[in-house]
Amino acid sequence: MFRRNKNRFRLPRHRSLFGQQKKQNAIIFKGNTLRRNSIIHNRTAPSTSEPVKQVAIRRKLSRPHSPHRLTLLLSNALLAFSIAIFWPAAMSTVDHSRNQIWGIDQQKLKQVLAGHLEQDQMPTELLISGSGQKRNGQIHYTLDEKLQNAATAGLQKYRPDYGMIVAMDAVSGEILAMTDFQRDGNNTHNLNLKATYPAASVFKTITAAAAIDLGKATATTVFPYNGKSTTLYKKNVLSHKNNKWTNHQSLTRSFSKSVNTVFARLGIYTIGGTQLLDYANRFAFNQPVNTDLPLEPSTIEMDVNEDWSIAEVASGYTRNTNISPVHAAMLAATIVNNGKMPMPRVIDAVTDDHGIILYEADPPLSEQVISAETAKEMRELMHETIVSGSARKAFRKFKHKSVKAGGKTGSLTGFHPKGKYDWFVGYATDGDRKLAYAVLCINKEFWYVKSSQLARDMIDDYFSG
Repeated sequence: MFRRNKNRFRLPRHRSLFGQQKKQNAIIFKGNTLRRNSIIHNRTAPSTSEPVKQVAIRRKLSRPHSPHRLTLLLSNALLAFSIAIFWPAAMSTVDHSRNQIWGIDQQKLKQVLAGHLEQDQMPTELLISGSGQKRNGQIHYTLDEKLQNAATAGLQKYRPDYGMIVAMDAVSGEILAMTDFQRDGNNTHNLNLKATYPAASVFKTITAAAAIDLGKATATTVFPYNGKSTTLYKKNVLSHKNNKWTNHQSLTRSFSKSVNTVFARLGIYTIGGTQLLDYANRFAFNQPVNTDLPLEPSTIEMDVNEDWSIAEVASGYTRNTNISPVHAAMLAATIVNNGKMPMPRVIDAVTDDHGIILYEADPPLSEQVISAETAKEMRELMHETIVSGSARKAFRKFKHKSVKAGGKTGSLTGFHPKGKYDWFVGYATDGDRKLAYAVLCINKEFWYVKSSQLARDMIDDYFSG
């Protein structure tokens, strides 16, 4: 986890049937955040005299025994053996999970909170029904106060027509920051949950990952192309001919500069429509995401038998591939999490008025989407984007020597809402701290700020001190 907190309430140590001590669990508070494996208990620890009693018992047992005592010992041994053999089955009927006891699970919380989250509200207290009863639940979110404040301050500073920022723990999937902004002040919905935004060149991340994962290209593979990097013409894609003006660039350089023609040809002739669509599905397009957020599914439309359709999708030069900022952050998380896509969640736990935990989030879920080797190579491509590629200006003089960062830009005109869409999706790591994020700004007439600049400011603030 990113945060360490010394405010812990510890359980007393209890004894098992075999005299062993059960492990302590701890509850950690930070703002509205509750850490995992937590229980609240106020009883005092057992007396330190207990181990002495155990020793005394062992000494007595070492003496000669009467037939009655031997019979009793044999009975106890058989009982202990039976418990050891059949314990899991017995526990399955007695030791119910917390969710089963209180009748509150992720799906129920999602239903209760959906309307609030969609309206950009994060209530800390709600009436929740479970096991036939209604309880007043205290909601503990996964948000990191420092990161949330930094993201919000960035949007309020530059005031784009529309602005969205999502940051998550790339390993656990915990949402650490989620904020949005609308310049006209009419924002009544959480823009981060909508999937009406063209993915644009962010989709090149999937195209490149598919080519590398299939073993059909590497970061150093050189591709020829004609025309400008920002254009996409059929003659340059479908009827390529080398000439004295032909450019030759590696996959790394083509990715960092976001060369449309290279990725269009990569999708058609190297990957193929069927496999490209398969990788899009692996990266959670056209399917619901296992999350406690009311997240709209991202969509992709592509005719796998039509070359130009493949070209448009592979290069991101289409409005038929749409994604939400939350999902975009998941793409970056997959790259920095060694090819495993974490499932996002924003609820850490729910407690009642007495501090009893009614719900605790399940252990982190993730799916292996690409190999760890592919993810490592993709990080090189994304790092080059901030060093010499399309985001180099925003990350000039990046001062954090211990922080490794990278990302992918994307831009396209969209209509929901109408404006010029500017993406920056990336990662930043420092040791065990692995941050993945997505920033989207939509400008109607004027450019107020680049998404890559917002991301840079957020990273600077978060990793300083």
